[in-house]
Amino acid sequence: MKKVAKGFTLIELMIVVAIIGILAAIAIPNFLRYQLRAKASEIKENVNAIFKAEEAFKNREQGTGLYSLFNAATTLPKQVQATCEAAMGTAKITWLPADYSDAQYVDWMVEGATYGCYTVTPATTSAIHFTVFGESNIDGDDVNNCVYLYKATLTSAGSASTNGTGVTAACARTGGATVPTFGAPWGTPQALDPNVF
Repeated sequence: MKKVAKGFTLIELMIVVAIIGILAAIAIPNFLRYQLRAKASEIKENVNAIFKAEEAFKNREQGTGLYSLFNAATTLPKQVQATCEAAMGTAKITWLPADYSDAQYVDWMVEGATYGCYTVTPATTSAIHFTVFGESNIDGDDVNNCVYLYKATLTSAGSASTNGTGVTAACARTGGATVPTFGAPWGTPQALDPNVF
């Protein structure tokens, strides 16, 4: 008695390969985009953490009531990592010991390397208004993702104090506008262009 051969035909195998190829073509770009979004979320978290550390520093007991430039007597703005701008790209940026020391001055603790560069900018007069921004270029397209947080010191009427002016978040090579319009919501991280990673 002759056995009947069983198995898949060549056409069936080609159809399966084509389906897998179509699914891969859809899934892989989405997976890469989700990876970039996950990495970019570091910027917003760290900007918020710096802001909270600066607020605690400003309002500490026996403090001056002013924001800090991370223990640095430099011109504004003050970038937390000294060599960050040149190193910004798809890889994480290694922090120098002096950078860790500057961050710890306001009790902002950084563990390991970061994807972003972080800058603090108190107002130039009495340092009662505050801007912190972080930028990254994790997709390597030379257009930076920029997240900023602006906090104005308010008067008793709820408007921004006139002692000092708002300082712009001068993010370099941004995909959207380079200067945000300051206003509500104050004290909340804002992305200049949410579609830039």
